[in-house]
Amino acid sequence: MLLPILLVFLAPLALSAQTQRSVDVFAWPLSASKPTTLAHITYNSTSASVQNYIAPHFAADEEVVRIGFYHPSGSWSGVASAASNLAANTHKTVQLYLNTDHDLYHVGFKVSPVASSSKSGNSKDGLNVEVVRLRPGQMPPLSKPVQLNAQGKVEEKPVEKSFVQKYWWAIVGVLVVQIVVAAMGKD
Repeated sequence: MLLPILLVFLAPLALSAQTQRSVDVFAWPLSASKPTTLAHITYNSTSASVQNYIAPHFAADEEVVRIGFYHPSGSWSGVASAASNLAANTHKTVQLYLNTDHDLYHVGFKVSPVASSSKSGNSKDGLNVEVVRLRPGQMPPLSKPVQLNAQGKVEEKPVEKSFVQKYWWAIVGVLVVQIVVAAMGKD
């Protein structure tokens, strides 16, 4: 009885003890030779917050901007978006995709045309951030495992026979008895 009560009080402590991680998210126009910092974000397995947001300024003819981050290995991961999506009159959300080990493996970016205030506390100057955890996909319905014979081949099921194919001999026997009885009755 004491154990469930103790677990109720210790669970929030365990969640608060999660490791805080941070990532720099970059905006990289196609015409630029290197990316510029868009935001510095801290996150754990359940929540994230924008620590620093730098509104980007691009050339007027810029059409596409890459938004992403560098993995610890140095490789780039991100998405492409229209430069107009980073304008001041849009509500921007950076999505952090975490794998089962709670490591960041991808970022997403979504935008809505009307700027709105976020009451979740993870917004800074029009940039929101959310954590998207990896979920297992649907499992396909599986049938029984394939049974192999001694030669390593799939055994063929015998073709199901109809009633007449199974019992033709009994039907012929009944007919013969009927004929013999009828012939004996005429004598």
